[in-house]
Amino acid sequence: MPTNTMLVVGGNGIIGRNAASYLHATGRWNVIVTSASPLDYESPAPYVQLNLLDAQAVAGQAEQLREVTHVLYTAYIEGKTLAAQTQVNLDLLRNLVLGLEQVAPHFQHLTFIQGGKAYGAHLGRYKTPALETDPRHFPPNFYYSQEDFLRTHAVGKAWSWTALRPDIVVGFAVGNPMNLANLLAVYASFCKELKVPFRFPGSLKAYGVLVNVTDATLLAKGVDFVATRAECREEIFNITNGDIFRWSQLWPRFAAYFGVEYAEPITFPLQEYMADKAELWQQLVQQHGLQPHALEELAQWGFGDFIFNVEADAFLDVNKLRRAGFHEQQLDSFTSFRNQFEHLKTAKIIP
Repeated sequence: MPTNTMLVVGGNGIIGRNAASYLHATGRWNVIVTSASPLDYESPAPYVQLNLLDAQAVAGQAEQLREVTHVLYTAYIEGKTLAAQTQVNLDLLRNLVLGLEQVAPHFQHLTFIQGGKAYGAHLGRYKTPALETDPRHFPPNFYYSQEDFLRTHAVGKAWSWTALRPDIVVGFAVGNPMNLANLLAVYASFCKELKVPFRFPGSLKAYGVLVNVTDATLLAKGVDFVATRAECREEIFNITNGDIFRWSQLWPRFAAYFGVEYAEPITFPLQEYMADKAELWQQLVQQHGLQPHALEELAQWGFGDFIFNVEADAFLDVNKLRRAGFHEQQLDSFTSFRNQFEHLKTAKIIP
């Protein structure tokens, strides 16, 4: 029987969902999954509902959380302003940690997910390849506030922390707004149905810059790796597939995979052009016997508009984690996307 228990916080998201599945499958972990709302999928791991906006939420589930030794923290709430976003996400993490200190006597380690926003990726341009030692951009940034809280609060405690920084996570999930695999698959399905070419919708410059992504299963392996290694405590690690590509290299391969004509890019805003496609998606759902998901559950077109219009190289250096002994960052990113497309087909999410 496993001796360590991983609490996966944010179990409905791409990262949490895939990590819970992977960690359970290893047989090395007891896994507990939590989220503010009930899981939208079946999991072999026990589920505990936690609304971490409530400072007493952990205490209210003390019996179910008593055996927690490790945490994967992936929770996130959007805010109307940067200041509000920072405060609410700091509150979530603080309420979890303070609560676990009271109810989980064997609490040892917390892995929390940051990402390219730590380097200013959401601002459109940052130094590449990004290193974990690169200076912060001008605040607020909720990653910084969470990290500062953990750095300060963990001093002298029996538990430690590690931060992992993936970039554009490619994995299976429904209802997650930042899901690029879903977005590509739905867009290609529309192109096929409407008999129009599959074109890159961003700028021509963005079509040629260097980018990277992180496979959700690889990220789960990274969580498994850092959770129990002393040399990873109080450290930050970038984690990606390990390859770098241009959208111009993958786009024709995406078109070939979906059996749709490829054509040269034409810049157009997905959010605007997909605004009238909800009814068409429901027609495809009926026609192909798909799971009854609404279009907005599968793709957030504004996210695609941002990703496909980044006109500067955007990729992370991952050698620090390799030097620590993690050697899984050698995936082909087209394969990561293809695997997710296959999963979406098998699950009857897309035609």
